[in-house]
Amino acid sequence: MNALNTRPDADATILSKNETGSCVLFLRPRLLGDIIFTLPALELFVRHFPGVKVVFLTEPAFADLVRLFPPIHEVLIMDRRPNARSLLNFRRRVQRLGCRAAVDFHSGPHSALLTRVSGVRYRIGYHTRNRNWAYTHLTPRHPQNAPSHSVANQVRLLEHFGIPHRPIPFYPRLSSPVLREDLALGHDPGRVVIHVGAGNRFRDWGASNFHTLIDGILERGLRAALIGHSDLERATAAELSRRFTVDDLTGKLSLPEVYAFIAASGVYIGVDSGPLHLASLTKTPLIALYGPNLPAISGPWRNANVTILQVDLPCRPCSQHRCRYDRIRCMQEISPHDVLKAVDHYIR
Repeated sequence: MNALNTRPDADATILSKNETGSCVLFLRPRLLGDIIFTLPALELFVRHFPGVKVVFLTEPAFADLVRLFPPIHEVLIMDRRPNARSLLNFRRRVQRLGCRAAVDFHSGPHSALLTRVSGVRYRIGYHTRNRNWAYTHLTPRHPQNAPSHSVANQVRLLEHFGIPHRPIPFYPRLSSPVLREDLALGHDPGRVVIHVGAGNRFRDWGASNFHTLIDGILERGLRAALIGHSDLERATAAELSRRFTVDDLTGKLSLPEVYAFIAASGVYIGVDSGPLHLASLTKTPLIALYGPNLPAISGPWRNANVTILQVDLPCRPCSQHRCRYDRIRCMQEISPHDVLKAVDHYIR
């Protein structure tokens, strides 16, 4: 197909209604929350094409988690900085699999290159400046300049297969991960899992707020468990551990283990970041703290047991490059007492 299709209409030449034995390559190398946001689209795809295999490309850090996604038949792994040999091997593997189409959920420079290198005949992505060369079918990222939830944006890419973008399913239940025998991850309804990370300084809730929160959790006779991965998150958790009796699991759990740990706990608390969306795959109640981002665009894709706390400021959402205030008010002014009220609601 040489002509560029910019209309999100069904193209009957891509997949037939009763297609069997072929596969479609989906690409979302990173990040954690963005990968999780693709799950409803994948679920919708397999409902319409149950005989087509789903192949998913991601980066090494997320492969073990992606393997738990029910719609996915095979996971391809690609480093963030591929060389000529790894790109050639990737192309050969995609060709051996016989993928009929590729869907780039990101359309960034890295994923656009991989989509084009794949050699797949039909390549679907977002209409993006300087990267349209990678695709044969394009979808507007924000139709009519109206921002929508990231999950809805992913689903719209499927319109080229004739799949309607409404209704959008919620997350499917994940496969049970295989856990290390030395992990004590038993069910504990009195355990509060707290992600002490921020992603960047514009989503940093602040040390004093964490202190007040943990103090209130322990006063209620509950247990606090800290999770995170980065060096900064480990340092924050270490400082809190010196002051309070908490379980510091930062840097000790894989992503599947974090998922299982949250699923076995009473409530999860965290800012808008990857672990929050990982927690949204469970049935555990969520208390989500939103600052520069809006829940309407990146909120948990769940309709039950979710409390979102945010401060109404005219500067939201923002680009997270600079703040007009001397401190990040949208995060710092979320009250730990409001968080504790939400904890009381879920753990009585």
